[in-house]
Amino acid sequence: MSLPPIGLEDAFGIAGIGRWEFSVEARRLVIDEPCRLLFDISEGEMDLQDAVRTRVIEEDRERVFEALDSAVSDGDIYDEVFRITLPSGEQRWIRGVGKYRAQAGQRKVIGVSFDITSEQELLAERELHLAEMNHRIKNLFALVSAMISSAARASETKEEMLDELRGRVTALDRAHSMMLRTDSTQPVALGGLLERVLAPARAEQTILLSGAEVMIPARALTSLALILHEWVTNSAKYGALRSVDGQINVTWEPYENGVHLTWKEQVPDYDAAAEQGFGSRLILASAMQLRAEKERRYEDGWLIIDMKLPLDGY
Repeated sequence: MSLPPIGLEDAFGIAGIGRWEFSVEARRLVIDEPCRLLFDISEGEMDLQDAVRTRVIEEDRERVFEALDSAVSDGDIYDEVFRITLPSGEQRWIRGVGKYRAQAGQRKVIGVSFDITSEQELLAERELHLAEMNHRIKNLFALVSAMISSAARASETKEEMLDELRGRVTALDRAHSMMLRTDSTQPVALGGLLERVLAPARAEQTILLSGAEVMIPARALTSLALILHEWVTNSAKYGALRSVDGQINVTWEPYENGVHLTWKEQVPDYDAAAEQGFGSRLILASAMQLRAEKERRYEDGWLIIDMKLPLDGY
C-alpha cells in the first residue's frame, strides 16, 4: 500500500512555511493558511497588509517595508529577518524571502515566510556566552593587576612578592574553577564559597564573614559564584579591596527555603556610574536565574547590597 503523494502546497504547510503575494499597483497582500497561522491572522481580518504591519515590532517595521519597496523599484531579492508580536503577546522571529516579478502588465513580489525563533534564540545565547567569556577574561586581568599592586605593597623583597603572587594566582584559579564546575552534585557551604572567591583579591584588608552554616545547591552554585565574583571584581576596581585599609563585612542568615545575604563594604568615594556595563547585566541575569531579590544602596561611606536567595526548587 503506497502513501498518497504530497503536493508542493501540502509540503510548504507541513514545514510551517507560509506563502504570500504582494500586488504593487493594488497594494494588496494575499497570504495562504500557513502564513495566517504564522502571523496569527484570522479569516475575519480583511486588511491583511495592515494586520501584518501592526504585528511587526516598531523597531523593525520601517526597515522591513522599505526593503519590500526596494524589491519592487530595483528588482532586488527581498530577504529580511524581523520580529513580530502576536495578539496573545507572544513574540516570534520571522524570515521573509521574496522575488519581484512582472508578468502581463502586473507587478508582484512573491515570497515565503517562516519561523526562525529557535535559531535566533540560539544565536542570542551564543552571543551572551561569548560576551560573558570576554567579560570574565577582562575581570581576570583586572584582578591580576590588583593582585600585583597588593603584592608589591605588602612585600619587601622580590622573593616575597613572587611567593605572594603565586599564592594569589593559585587562589584565583581555585575560585575560577569553582565558577566553571557543572558536573558536581554536591552542595557547597556559603562561607567556604565566599572565602574562595575573595581569596585572590584580598591582602591586608579587614574582611569579616559571619553567618550560620548554609549549603548552596550545586545547580545554583555557578550563578551565585558569578555574582560574588562580580562584587569582588568591582571591589578590587572601585571599592574596599582597592586599598590595604579597606573593610568588607559579609553576613548571612537563613530563612524559610532561602538565605538573606548582606555585603557591606567601605567605599568613601563610591561612583555608581563606574560599575555600569556588562557586569551589571550579568549580575541581573544571574540573579534572575536564581530567582533572587537584590537591593543596592550607599549609606555613610558604605556600599550595601542585600540579596534574598531562594534555595528551594533545586
